[in-house]
Amino acid sequence: MSKIDPRWDGLTITRELGIGVYYAGLRHKTFTLRVAMSGDLIAAQQEHPTGPLQLVTLEVYRQQLVALGEIPAEALTTELLRQELAESDLALIADADADLEKKLSTPSAASTTGEASSTPSFDTATG
Repeated sequence: MSKIDPRWDGLTITRELGIGVYYAGLRHKTFTLRVAMSGDLIAAQQEHPTGPLQLVTLEVYRQQLVALGEIPAEALTTELLRQELAESDLALIADADADLEKKLSTPSAASTTGEASSTPSFDTATG
C-alpha cells in the first residue's frame, strides 16, 4: 500500500473489501479511508452537477480513499470504482466511514466522567 499523508494520522480507518477492486491483474482488497472533509461533498457535486446521488456518493468515497491495495493514487478514479467496485464492497466502505465517524466522536479518554468541567458554564435561563 502507498504511504499515507501524515496529515491524516489518527483520522483514518483500514478495512478489507469482500470482493476487491480488479486492477492490473489483481483484486485489491485492503483499503484505508480518511475522515470526510466539508469540501468533499462540494467537490463531488461540482464534478457531477447533474449526476445521480449514487455517483456523487461514490465520488466522495473516492476522495476519502487514501489507499486501496497497491493501486496507484492516480489510477484510483471514480470510473475505476464505477466499473470494478461491487455494491457489497461499497456498503463495506460506507460502514467503515460510519465507524470512523463514531471512533472520532468518542469522548477522549482524558476527560473522565464525573470530573468537573473546565469550560465555563453560562446559565441564561430565567426563573
